[in-house]
Amino acid sequence: MRVDGARPLPLDRQRSLVDSVSSTERIILLATEVPAQQVFARVAHETGLLGDNLQKRRSPAHLSSVMCGLRADRMEQAHLILAARVPDYEPDVLNRAWLDRKSVVRTWGVKGTVQILPTLQLGLYLAAAGITAPRWRRFLDARSNLTTPARLRLLKRLGPEVLTRDNLREAIPDATTRSFMLREAAQNGALLWKEGDGQMASYVWTEAWLDRAVEPDRDYHELVGRYLTSYGPVEAADLAAWLGVTVAAARRLMAKHLVEEVRVEGEDVPTFMKGEDLRNLQRTRKSGARGVLTLPPGDPVLVAYKTRYHGEGDNEESGAVFVDGRLAGLWTLNRGAVSLQPQEAGHRGKMEAGVRQLLDRARVRAEIQG
Repeated sequence: MRVDGARPLPLDRQRSLVDSVSSTERIILLATEVPAQQVFARVAHETGLLGDNLQKRRSPAHLSSVMCGLRADRMEQAHLILAARVPDYEPDVLNRAWLDRKSVVRTWGVKGTVQILPTLQLGLYLAAAGITAPRWRRFLDARSNLTTPARLRLLKRLGPEVLTRDNLREAIPDATTRSFMLREAAQNGALLWKEGDGQMASYVWTEAWLDRAVEPDRDYHELVGRYLTSYGPVEAADLAAWLGVTVAAARRLMAKHLVEEVRVEGEDVPTFMKGEDLRNLQRTRKSGARGVLTLPPGDPVLVAYKTRYHGEGDNEESGAVFVDGRLAGLWTLNRGAVSLQPQEAGHRGKMEAGVRQLLDRARVRAEIQG
């Protein structure tokens, strides 16, 4: 909410005021209305999908920062996300940043998903990863008579330089226990992914790999601020789902940034963004959203919202194709086969061309079905 000449009210104060007025008054008093295509254009610019907003700053470290992490359960996912933003993308760019320059790292990030993260911000993401850790920590405590420091010492004995799943298999037969012990060490800042996927993955000790120790940073203010700038306007439920906290906690975190209410065309729920970002949004041209944009499954723009940019039949493994800023269809990639699901008639040809171009840039071999 804004009053001329005054600072915006904190979100909790806004909520109490919203509850005291009618829906009509609420729109008049509180909300700035913006077109959906304008919102999409701004989010696309902020996250490197459109235009020259990032210019030459398209390094994996910078892109992973503005997107708040890249999904990387398989390295193929991270390559696709970067290829969607870099027209001349080469997979070796990410490999050099990760393995040679070490400007990015791979570990368990927000909500415990495997992500590529900017090295300089690793402490922020380790703390965020720990938000959803109580369940598997209880599992470890119930299955092991060792304390957390003792489990860490055991891992170091099993792999003093490089730790592989083979190192662990004989000493720790249960696969779930092995996985959770690795995650515990990583989220305490001790362990990082070295290379490989699945059972072929190997890990290194953070202090040896980066030449410094890393501790989780328990202040989420900077991370939430980055999320709001990249993806705003958002509703509290979006932040709650993205970060893994309750909606009430998400409101408190947003309130610290003195957000303002925004009504997005076609959406029924109120959303919020920082005042400076709102003014930037109002300067964004809707025409910036023209053309075809293809987002891979797990793209940060899709993960950032609970409902926005999610179509009928969508799931966590769906990518999306946008035409002129509107969702044209969904697509999935499974074992080298691509399935297209148009949401509007007449867009299949554009979807197929967009998906094919993205796969080619990422050097991913797949056949489009149908």
